[in-house]
Amino acid sequence: MKFPTKIRYSLRLLIEIKSSKKPITLKEVSERTHISEGYLKQLAATLEKQGVIKGRKGPNGGYSIVNPDFTLKELIDVFTGGVKLAPCVDSEYRCELSESCRAKDVWSELSSSINSMFSSIKLRDF
Repeated sequence: MKFPTKIRYSLRLLIEIKSSKKPITLKEVSERTHISEGYLKQLAATLEKQGVIKGRKGPNGGYSIVNPDFTLKELIDVFTGGVKLAPCVDSEYRCELSESCRAKDVWSELSSSINSMFSSIKLRDF
């Protein structure tokens, strides 16, 4: 399983912002990470809307972290709606085997374990 680019690049963006002693521009992040500035703008807009980062314009402008307790699970949720290893893990999904499928319990337990682990990883940990 591979996470979408939005998640992988957003994590890199957040790590660069957190690592900086002062607000950092997307141009600086782009130079360090080799992610296009345009794509970083899209990601930053979403993360700013979520209250994770704050952008400031002007000569001393750039982005800084607002919520260091933001978790990896929350990042995944923002861009994908969460980790669900199989469709049947979603409570709204129904199939003819929903009640008797033994594999469903395995997928549910794995999804729960992964989500729990991702919830324990906070931005402040990087």
